[in-house]
This record gives sequence, structure tokens and C-alpha cells, in this order.
Amino acid sequence: MNKSQARKILELDGTEDEKEVKKKYRKLMHKNHPDSSGSEDSEAAVKINTAYELIMKSFDGGDKKKSTVKRKPKAKTWNARENKNAYCVRPIFHEVEDFDGNSIGTIEIARGKYVWSKDEEFSLFLKSLYETSKGLIDNARPSLFFEVPDVIKQKYLADITYLLTGQFIDSSLTLKELGVLDVDAYKIDAMVELDVNAIMPKVGTALYPAGVSNHRLYLRNKGGEIIGYLSFKDDRLYYVIIPLLEQKKAQVKMVVADNTLKSKTRKKYVDLDLWIRLLETETSGIESTNLKIDELLEEYAKEGF
Repeated sequence: MNKSQARKILELDGTEDEKEVKKKYRKLMHKNHPDSSGSEDSEAAVKINTAYELIMKSFDGGDKKKSTVKRKPKAKTWNARENKNAYCVRPIFHEVEDFDGNSIGTIEIARGKYVWSKDEEFSLFLKSLYETSKGLIDNARPSLFFEVPDVIKQKYLADITYLLTGQFIDSSLTLKELGVLDVDAYKIDAMVELDVNAIMPKVGTALYPAGVSNHRLYLRNKGGEIIGYLSFKDDRLYYVIIPLLEQKKAQVKMVVADNTLKSKTRKKYVDLDLWIRLLETETSGIESTNLKIDELLEEYAKEGF
């Protein structure tokens, strides 16, 4: 994708400043994000994210053309904080472009236990952790005569990727970027995906956590009825808020903000105002996460026996 294509996707004419681009991006994501529109196809959201990341580079001087292919030299270090206690190292990827700004692939420019920062495109961050998880899984069964069914392999791959992601995201910094500090809590725009038979809650209704299952936080009303699960308009929040709640490191308050039902296919969504307050804890949860990853890899190695 080049910048001309990116501007077309974001409906820009090229005169917008950084603030206007962000505003347009949020509006399009609210309209096209799978968890907002209810669409089963996330292709539109992926294109919008890719276009947004490409355009935002230009505000940091990233649009200066070179006479040769844009390529960062491979480095031994990366300018980001490290989580020394993370389970393993991971690669840092950089997108390579040709003279016209067209992507021609990605290269690895560093490797380490680096925490995600704004300098690393989030899509490439997720690619980094997916590739890392795939390597861990492949090494867990290096020389067996039969393959694990793909559906089982993908389940382990998803679980390990999710656990690793939590180790390489700084929850406090990400909340500061994506939320608004309201007294001692961050206010976040969120949604609830309603169950098929759930009654739509009224504006101002408080909702409560009903437990986390398969990395989803299910919500209940005051009467104790589960009405659906928590969803977000920004994918990064999945990897911040849910792990914090799983590790009992945060408290949340949720109020229905908009009872205008968003619906496509069979999914229905309602907007929420969510406040999250971080709790002081003595343990980091890193050791328990590393243990969970070890257990998953051991289970995977035994699959089929």
C-alpha cells in the first residue's frame, strides 16, 4: 500500500493535520471495526489500520523519499525498554518499501525482550509474537511421525501468543495513550456484544463482571443475568484490560452509554463507558505467566499420545 492508496482508504485529501487524521481514523474504525459493525469480515478494519499507520509516519518525517529501497539496517539493539523476565526474546520487524512507497515485505531489525512502543507498528508487533509462538510450538514437537490437527495447533498457538503479548505491553503506558484519566481511573470507550437472547440494557444502566473465560470478560446486569461480553474498538485494549482483570490487578466500572443497537448478521453491540483503576499488587504475574506457557508447551508436546 502506498500513501496515495492510504489517503483514499481514509478518505483524506492530503491537507489534514495529525489531529484531523486521528479523528477520521477513529470515525472509520467505529464504523468498520468487526466488533462495532458486527461484520464477520475484518478486511476493512485491517486496511484502515494499515493506511492509518502509513499516513501517521509522514508526521514524523517518514514520508521523505530515498533514492533506494527504504531499509533500516539490522541492529543488535532496539530503542525500547526491555522486560528482562519475559518468557523469551522476540524479533522486531520493519516494513520494507520500494521507491514509490509500496510495501515489499518485512525484515527483522532487532531481537530481544523489548516492550512494545509507538515506534513499532502494532500489526508488526502482533506478527512478532505470532512468529515467536509458532517457533515455541514447533520446537516442542521437533521430530514426530505425525502432525497435530491444525485446529488443535491453532488453539495452542492463540493461547501462547495471548500470554506472550501481555508480557510485552506496558499496561500503564498504553492506558495513558488510549484512555482519559478521570480522577484515579482511566475512561475507555468500549462495547458489549450482546447474547442472542439478551434484552438490550437502557442508557445509564450499570453492568458488572461475571467472570473471564477464554480471555473474554462476560458481563451481567444487576439481576445477575449474563448479557454478553466486553469488546473494544481498539484492538490493543484486548491485550491490556483483559490480562489485568485475569491477574486481579484492576477494578472496572461499566455504564451503558448508548442504547442505539449496532447490528450486522447475528451480532449486536451496545456502547459502554468503562472506567478502569489499576491496583497496587506485590506480584508482577510474570512468573505465573511463564509457568502457564511451559504447561501449554508440555501439553502440546503430548498431544496425540
